[in-house]
Amino acid sequence: MVTTSYNFKQSISDEMLLPIFHHHFEMAEGTNWLYFEIKTSRACWFNMLVFDPQGVLRLQYMDGKAPKGIMLHQNAIHSSAGTLPGPLPIGEWRIEVFVTDKGITDTIKKELEYQITCEAGNQELPKKVEAITPFGGNKWAEYDLSGLTLNLYKWDEVINKEARWYKGDFHTHTILSDGNMTQEDNLKMAKQQQLDFFVATDHNIVSTSWAKGEILVIPGVEITSTKGHWNALGVKKWIDYLPSREDGGLETTQGMNNLFKEAKESGTLCSMNHPFLFPWHWQMEDTSLSDLDSIEIWNDPTFQTNPKATEKALLFWSHIWNEGYTLTGIGGSDSHLLPSDSYEPGGDPSLIGDPGTYVWAEHLSASAILKNVKKGHVYVSRGPTITFTAQVGKSKHKIGENLTDVMDKNGYEAICQVKLDYKHEDTVVHWIEDGKKVHEEKGLSSTYSVNWADKAYHWLRIEVRTIEGELLAFTNPVYYGEKHPEVKTWDKLLEKAGWLGIEN
Repeated sequence: MVTTSYNFKQSISDEMLLPIFHHHFEMAEGTNWLYFEIKTSRACWFNMLVFDPQGVLRLQYMDGKAPKGIMLHQNAIHSSAGTLPGPLPIGEWRIEVFVTDKGITDTIKKELEYQITCEAGNQELPKKVEAITPFGGNKWAEYDLSGLTLNLYKWDEVINKEARWYKGDFHTHTILSDGNMTQEDNLKMAKQQQLDFFVATDHNIVSTSWAKGEILVIPGVEITSTKGHWNALGVKKWIDYLPSREDGGLETTQGMNNLFKEAKESGTLCSMNHPFLFPWHWQMEDTSLSDLDSIEIWNDPTFQTNPKATEKALLFWSHIWNEGYTLTGIGGSDSHLLPSDSYEPGGDPSLIGDPGTYVWAEHLSASAILKNVKKGHVYVSRGPTITFTAQVGKSKHKIGENLTDVMDKNGYEAICQVKLDYKHEDTVVHWIEDGKKVHEEKGLSSTYSVNWADKAYHWLRIEVRTIEGELLAFTNPVYYGEKHPEVKTWDKLLEKAGWLGIEN
């Protein structure tokens, strides 16, 4: 057995802004595996990426809950999750590291040291490899000189042929970043929560595989900056978010706007996460609203400050729609904890699928789910299942539909009905029209009619609450007409709403 070792050490002072470091090593001919061990002097958000001589990203690592060792092997059977197995070409390999603390600051608050040890071999594996997070049984990517692309993922594979509402979760985590659950744990809990699908969104890591299971898992990534987080839903390839980019990548407004555009060009949906959850709220003020496909209105209801942040998101979502942006509202559990844990002593557990995001689709496949999220065929719930119809003439329409054509042909009145399947009758249905509550009705059903004969731009959605006002569910709107937005960016809309500078 031939083994070569490389060691890289770096000290970071408390004055350095978001430090970026590059390390290099030469790959010898005949090498078939690389094993890395990472040590940091304290907890931090330590991001490490390894590129081969062709510039292809081969390994992604975040120092959170992941094992400290990670293996890249020619054979996926021996590789770690988050790697791209395949040939290991000779030549100069590059390691890129960037480090930041959690929170809203660009600076490293305390001094930090890290050490990267790399072993390269061609036969017997090191014994420590037994502790790695294994490459999943469902392989999503294979080596390609064009870069890390999910070229094996079956976007159009139909899991269920039925046209119906499918329950899912658009924001989940594993031990690959800062979650406490493995891929297998997420699949098990998703089944218990009766989910049909969920999106894998580890921080700054595009999963290249997943454990085998019965639930549809859709590739994603949470692009995680010190100034806000967003989910790339249905990510097709690794998005170069690195702060070493000429435009600053995920750490500058220009870089983030470029990332949105690059993601959308590849067919990925861009979804802003927990925009008002301080200190992880959205701070990229010059964000182009037209670059967003959806916004996470409801994030983990069990986290102490999230109910208030959710109410703010609901209110601001109305400003977004009133401006003319038909932006889909979704939910995400943002699950990090084990099912037996909670954020407060004796509190509700933080579970995948809480809240559940329901998407109507003609069948269950990754491409169908993403297409219908874009169309707004979505509601979010912590319990009630919702049957909603908007009847115009003799035709009936579902959540998220544009009623313009059918109203123009059949009169401008829509009779909207809601029926709830829920264990408690002490619920109140709130009807929100053009951002204002226009009707409320206690019980498990409600009817409200609109007449939009003025042919102006209008929209209507519902919220389901307890008698005390606690949110139980909300739908996306049905709407008429269109409005050309005058306000183009996130900060300008905050300013128009009178919210600019208000943090919590």
